[in-house]
Amino acid sequence: MPINKKEHLVYTFLMVLFMAAVMTSYNVILHNGFSVESIKIAWLMFPFTFVTAFLCEWFLVGKLAMKLSHKLLKQDDLIIKKVLITALFFVTGMVVLMSFFGPLLANGFSTDILEIWGKSIPVNFAMAYPLQVIIAGPVVGYVFRKLFPVGTLMVG
Repeated sequence: MPINKKEHLVYTFLMVLFMAAVMTSYNVILHNGFSVESIKIAWLMFPFTFVTAFLCEWFLVGKLAMKLSHKLLKQDDLIIKKVLITALFFVTGMVVLMSFFGPLLANGFSTDILEIWGKSIPVNFAMAYPLQVIIAGPVVGYVFRKLFPVGTLMVG
């Protein structure tokens, strides 16, 4: 969807903002139950989660996901195949990294951090992949193009 580096930065910012907000809330509510206190905790954790997620996405996962996608996909593949495969690589990378960071942020280092990480990955993937494909991708794409019609966010 983005066509230049500035657009890519803005699109990534918006996507990570959306996904980090939902996934932070999901994990806090999953572990603490739905309450006003859970919402407060998620709100307080969000800035740290967002910054970490953005850095992971921008410097590591995004680059790797795009390389893998380009190796696997062809120019003439159906758009739905491109969306599903690209999202698979992005979500898998982010889930693996952020499933480690979340418990670390919430509880610090503990003897069971690797066990928690291993258990968190499938739970987070089950939420993040459909969220990305069904909700975040279309919503962020729509908002992005409403804010920045094609060609209005120039490189410079």
